[in-house]
Amino acid sequence: MNSTNRVSSEQGAIILQYLARALFAVLAVIYFHHTPQFFVTVPESTPWLIAGAYLGLQLLLLISRADYAVILASTLDMVVLGVVMLLDGGEPPPTMALLFLAVLSNGLLYGLKRFLVMLLAAEVVLAIVLPIRMAYLPEGATQPASASLFLLAALTVCMIYFGLMIWRNQVLGRSALEAAWNDPQTGFISRAALVSTAGWMIPLHDRLSSPLTVVLLQHPDLNGLADAIIQRLRRSDVVARNDEHQLALLLPCTGGAEASQVIEHLRQRVPDLRAAVLTLNSSNLALEQVLHHLQQALPRSRDDDTHWLVYAPPLD
Repeated sequence: MNSTNRVSSEQGAIILQYLARALFAVLAVIYFHHTPQFFVTVPESTPWLIAGAYLGLQLLLLISRADYAVILASTLDMVVLGVVMLLDGGEPPPTMALLFLAVLSNGLLYGLKRFLVMLLAAEVVLAIVLPIRMAYLPEGATQPASASLFLLAALTVCMIYFGLMIWRNQVLGRSALEAAWNDPQTGFISRAALVSTAGWMIPLHDRLSSPLTVVLLQHPDLNGLADAIIQRLRRSDVVARNDEHQLALLLPCTGGAEASQVIEHLRQRVPDLRAAVLTLNSSNLALEQVLHHLQQALPRSRDDDTHWLVYAPPLD
């Protein structure tokens, strides 16, 4: 895998996110080091201790590669930023911008759903932190409170706007991916190209009375799955990108039992692989129909070693 693919992989994005966290943690420590006073009375070394503990925990999550490490890392971001805002002596607190930066970062890396979840989490943090800050303001100090509320409203509107832009880019990206002949991430052909290829392969195998098996593979790390397939690929096999976490395989002159062996060898290199298999028995079937049928069968599979492979019922 070249350097571009490493950066575009899921693990590469996690590493880049950690480096960004480290950079902003250093900037926050420098800011607190030069701030005249904290909002609450704490030792001057507190920002250093918080930054060290925060980066240490984030590094442990990065190394562990646990299933929920990314979610736990984002949760830790929200908690620490809430504490940082309580320490910030500025009014309105400049560190509030870091909270929305964390929301935008998650949206750009993981899509609209994560963006909305993080935006809700940020609003919950602010709903806790801002009333505490306002309760400790001097009597009659309405201007700082108004400035904080204005900054909150402005940043919220900006986040909603960015959310709409993320949704728009996802729609445009999906449309472009479906129309493209080659998938830029995996290097395989696109779904549209696979459908075009199957248009002549299915009738050809039917005339030759030769089996043709379609396999749908699903794995959270699509780049890792693509690398493993390249090493196991036969010259006659056709591989295509189906959706965000799925690849589709056309295995010419291959029955169901032989296809199972090919996939079992693949799963030895790619744990947590899930697959659905269907051997075609009619030239009247369209590949779109077959892929839809496999997508309906795939949820019956599980990540364990006994139910990861599903044989879809035949189509008439």
